[in-house]
Amino acid sequence: MTRWQRVVRALGAVRSELLDTAGLGLLATAAFTWSMTAGFVAAGLAVLGLNWRLNEGRE
Repeated sequence: MTRWQRVVRALGAVRSELLDTAGLGLLATAAFTWSMTAGFVAAGLAVLGLNWRLNEGRE
C-alpha cells in the first residue's frame, strides 16, 4: 500500500467519524427543539384550561 492510499484511507475514516458526530448532533438538536415545542404547547394548554375553569367558577 502506498503512502497516498494510506492517507486516503485515514481521511475516509475521519470523514466517517465526523459525519456520525454531525448526525448525532443534529438528532440531539431536533429532540431538544421538539421537547421545547411540546413543553410550550403543554404549558399553553394548561393555562387555557386553568383560565376556562376560573371563568366557569365565576358564572
